[in-house]
Amino acid sequence: MGPEGTPLALIIPARLPSTRLPHKLLQEVSGRTVLEWTWTRAVAALAPVLVSIATDSEEIAAVARGFGAHVVRTGPARCGSERVAAAAAQLEPRPAAVINLQGDEPLIDPQVIRSVARALDAPNAALVTCAAPLTSAAEWRDPSVVKVVARCDGHALFFSRRPIPGYAGAASDDTFERVRDRVWRHVGVYGYPFSLLQRFVAMPPTPLEAAESLEQLRALEGGIAIRLVHVAQAAPAVDTPADLARVRRLFAAGTQARDLEQGGYR
Repeated sequence: MGPEGTPLALIIPARLPSTRLPHKLLQEVSGRTVLEWTWTRAVAALAPVLVSIATDSEEIAAVARGFGAHVVRTGPARCGSERVAAAAAQLEPRPAAVINLQGDEPLIDPQVIRSVARALDAPNAALVTCAAPLTSAAEWRDPSVVKVVARCDGHALFFSRRPIPGYAGAASDDTFERVRDRVWRHVGVYGYPFSLLQRFVAMPPTPLEAAESLEQLRALEGGIAIRLVHVAQAAPAVDTPADLARVRRLFAAGTQARDLEQGGYR
């Protein structure tokens, strides 16, 4: 359920092109596509909440229908949230709150998704996303890992692909040790009241969003607060060939069946 017990929907935006790993959502991992594993874990997290895949690709739509997913066709979109908003507007009944789960999260912990749902199931719910501890200086420096720093009230202050917060000098291991209690790894799941989602996608893209290629910066530049829900750890997403190889190794080792709280991804 969403805010104060109102209906909730989870939507996975899925597009075919991908710069760093072509057709990444349709890459096979342990006999299933990356997209199917993500959908399976979303269903496990929130059943009987409707989980939909939103796409403008007939190839993705056909694959998704083949494994039993509910598919919503959309037009082209500038970002995942715009695709999610377009899909949510087609659902009947119209959801009062929506969770946006990126399709490249085949090992996401269902508890992370439930944490977002609980945050939405409250009076005055706002835009919600998740943050997990960074595990190393290398992860802090990795541009494929999105970092977030928080305000004193726990809401997001800034997101970046770069090592933040910065100190004068190089982003060294010693610097990371100085800042690691002030920076977290962003986990790619969002929750919004439907009205706030509509407000967000009606806003034009912003300079910081373009500079970092991070749509959540549009919300911050537009004055929308983002509540951070802290979770124990981030499962590896699939964004690069190296990510795909790592996820395949984890599946081969049976990690997908382990409890993440037992440290299965470290």
